[in-house]
Amino acid sequence: MPNKKWIAFTALATLALGGCSSYEPRETIVDEEPKPVVEMYTPKTELERRAYEEGVTQVLTDLKGKMRARDRFTWDAPIVECGVQIPARVQNGMLVPSHQECVQIAPGRWTEEAPTYLPVLGEQK
Repeated sequence: MPNKKWIAFTALATLALGGCSSYEPRETIVDEEPKPVVEMYTPKTELERRAYEEGVTQVLTDLKGKMRARDRFTWDAPIVECGVQIPARVQNGMLVPSHQECVQIAPGRWTEEAPTYLPVLGEQK
């Protein structure tokens, strides 16, 4: 038992005397050193250029296929206007007096939400 008390006392003394790291604020949060400019790789031969273009085409084709598989469509409800005055008429030998009805102005439809444009593949510039 006295051993456990000694360990606890030593740990508390170490923390109280500054065993934790101290915080030193920086003068600025903006790095003043300029970042190195990384140049992009340019193909050196015709074979490298064609291989790069073929790789880009394959990636775009794969991406386009995956995106078409996850199309997001939303339902736009039909536009309906109520309170339209319908005139009196004779229908099937019976008089239908004038009355108010709800009329559909535009039908409901599914619309694609945020379609993504990808260029047509295989075209030469």
